[in-house]
Amino acid sequence: MDRFRTILRGRTNVVLGQLKQEIGYATGLRGLERQGIAQEMRGFSQTARLHRAMAKEQAEQE
Repeated sequence: MDRFRTILRGRTNVVLGQLKQEIGYATGLRGLERQGIAQEMRGFSQTARLHRAMAKEQAEQE
């Protein structure tokens, strides 16, 4: 369940970050656009950490 939550949080951050970027670009609000970039990167980081942990766990089982 914890993995599912982490994946969900990561994907949500990616999507919301992209949305903030687009809204910021369309309205000319550079601050919102930068927040979107940061949130998107946070989401990528969350999912990447989980994938690394899962790969390590799988390698230990083999």
